[in-house]
Amino acid sequence: MYKHLNKMETKIKREYGISLHYKIRKEIEKFIKENNFENEILPPEEEIAKRFKVSRGTVRRAILDLVNQGVLYRIPGKGTFINKKTLSIEKITIFSPWHIHKEPEIAQNTYEDVLLREIRKNAIKNGYTLILKNLEKEEIEFTEMAKETNGIIILNPRRNEEEIIDRVSKFSIPSVFIGADLKRYDVNYVCVDNKNGIRKAVEYLISLGHKYLFFIGGSPESYDTYERYEAFINICNEKNIRHKEVIFESNLDWKKEVEKIVFEIIKEKDLPDGFITGGITLSLCLIEAIKKTEKFIPEDFSLIGFDDFPVCSHLNPPLTAISQPIEKLAENGFRILEDSMKGKKEKIQVILDTELIIRKSVKRR
Repeated sequence: MYKHLNKMETKIKREYGISLHYKIRKEIEKFIKENNFENEILPPEEEIAKRFKVSRGTVRRAILDLVNQGVLYRIPGKGTFINKKTLSIEKITIFSPWHIHKEPEIAQNTYEDVLLREIRKNAIKNGYTLILKNLEKEEIEFTEMAKETNGIIILNPRRNEEEIIDRVSKFSIPSVFIGADLKRYDVNYVCVDNKNGIRKAVEYLISLGHKYLFFIGGSPESYDTYERYEAFINICNEKNIRHKEVIFESNLDWKKEVEKIVFEIIKEKDLPDGFITGGITLSLCLIEAIKKTEKFIPEDFSLIGFDDFPVCSHLNPPLTAISQPIEKLAENGFRILEDSMKGKKEKIQVILDTELIIRKSVKRR
């Protein structure tokens, strides 16, 4: 029944950094692809374990990985079967730096949630399987060494990760970075024009008579956040307008930090008349903090936030926002990666413009 089992490689070379169950998994994949099965059933775990001279638990873990990827499927009481269609599907690995938000009012309303959702849409539409991994040096090095994917998408690399960017630029696997203006020409990337987005916000507030602006940003290790922070300072200096700015480390409780800043500000004699935040999470934190004071938006403070999501139009007051084209980020990133996977050698850099969506959180002074 398992005549093809004799064709399996029995010598598994142990390599530093590559787990034994991964080596077994790759051998099973090779075994499946190179043979035609009359019944399309995989040999039992104990038979494979005996062949490789490994434990049944190691084989079971390798098989479970393939079941999770859709290469195999199980029928209770009958065995593990081969899904031939899935074997031909190309895989794309996404490396993401983000954790899952715990706050219910923020979940599914953040840049990262929408970006991942749009990338999944493009993957399904174009027939790819996605593998989601943490953005860590070891994970990326393992992916290159193991050759387990056809393409790599790296989302919002951090400013202290030049080593990772350098490493990926030399990979044989096609790749694209999404969400950071890397200012280099040896890698593919797609990002938004953060500087122009901040410029639109500052100039709009100045046109309405604002004299003192305050910027609140988070995660200085982020290319996006730091670009917005620097752009705010530079544009305010260029326009000769009074300004103040703060940027929070990502490990801080932003809700508490924003509240602390607001309570300190309202004690001052000369208050800012306009705020700009670096993202939707900070906008929501600022709105909640101001509600706890005797001040109001937009009567006392105008507010413009970076990122525009459905929740922004339902806030009280509706939030004026700098909208970045997240769908286009995903579409352009996927197109560039697909072209690279088809053999295109030229490295592409795309910078997309933002749009200022005017609502009622800003008032003329």
